[in-house]
Amino acid sequence: MTAFTKLVYGVLGALSLAAAVVTLVRPDVALPPNLALPIARHLVREQAALFIFVGLMFFWCLRNYAQRRPVHLALLAFIMVFAGVHWLDYVQGRAGFLFPLINTIPVALIAATAPFGRP
Repeated sequence: MTAFTKLVYGVLGALSLAAAVVTLVRPDVALPPNLALPIARHLVREQAALFIFVGLMFFWCLRNYAQRRPVHLALLAFIMVFAGVHWLDYVQGRAGFLFPLINTIPVALIAATAPFGRP
């Protein structure tokens, strides 16, 4: 399980950082053409800044495996809320089924590798 958990940290950390960098440089890639307004670009860049932090926290967990519990659980809480936002958009008819489904995969991975036992 340790090797799988470290793989999850590495993959999600790399994906978080890569998506954040791309979105910081080109925020329009994360926006539909009808929403590419200056305020929307600004908000997408702010979210990208958050994902730089998230990616770095995944790498911190990878490097500090024995002390990862509080950070891992905080990442789980964040990713659950993030996926919940996408599910809400789906339920309200503002997004297709693919977006919440894709955003639920990291929740499942982080939950499956969570150190719920005693520290």
